[in-house]
Amino acid sequence: MNEIIKAANFPMQPNKSQTLAGKSLLLFLNYGEGATVENPKWGLVGGQRNSPLSMSGDEIDGSDKASGGWGESLQGTKSWSIEQEGVYKVNNEMLDALRYAFVNDIAVHIMRLDKYGNAVKGFANITEFSDDNPHDDVATVTMTLSGIGKPEFVTNEPDPRNTANAISDLAATSESAGTVNLTFAAPAGAAVILQQSEDGTEFTDTDVAIENTATSAEVSGVKAGKAYFRLKVNGGDKNGYSNIATVTVS
Repeated sequence: MNEIIKAANFPMQPNKSQTLAGKSLLLFLNYGEGATVENPKWGLVGGQRNSPLSMSGDEIDGSDKASGGWGESLQGTKSWSIEQEGVYKVNNEMLDALRYAFVNDIAVHIMRLDKYGNAVKGFANITEFSDDNPHDDVATVTMTLSGIGKPEFVTNEPDPRNTANAISDLAATSESAGTVNLTFAAPAGAAVILQQSEDGTEFTDTDVAIENTATSAEVSGVKAGKAYFRLKVNGGDKNGYSNIATVTVS
């Protein structure tokens, strides 16, 4: 019987500097029953054609009489926004949710993700929601998502559409002070980042190196008390965030 073809069996492209096609950038909305920032329910916004990110800073004139006739501009308050343009999709849940958020003054949690796992996340207010319906073309929707505060840029973010086989057997033990031992299924064909938390909700990346053939890892220098760990797996058959492993460290 022929072996099932899997993406995880292909070698990863070693050249990290690659041209990116615009179709590889997708916008997601965190929406669904039980959705939180820590445990998001990412849904793909339907009908996407373009979602450019714009960042700017107010210009402050810092020149004076001693500047030799040349001006000096300082950066003031910064802002960011995403201008989402797309085809109008009837009964698309994420598009309907965005319209509802606009009408009811609800800030939304969004993520723009590329195929390599580079993402920008943040909360935004929808300051425009417009449609266009010419008689000789498709109906379209345009919206402006105006960012609230600083956007979060992350790498190796798993594609939320393909997480059915995410690692679910991550386990943690601690047999010596400040050291934690982890075991897990091998994340073949993926980029892997170990994340740690002190409260089980806010996780940060660690610098522990984990190869995609590994089934264990050791973490040193862990504070005494409860510690929480999870794996962020981008690509391969185990794509997605793993379960959270909890351990008490002496």
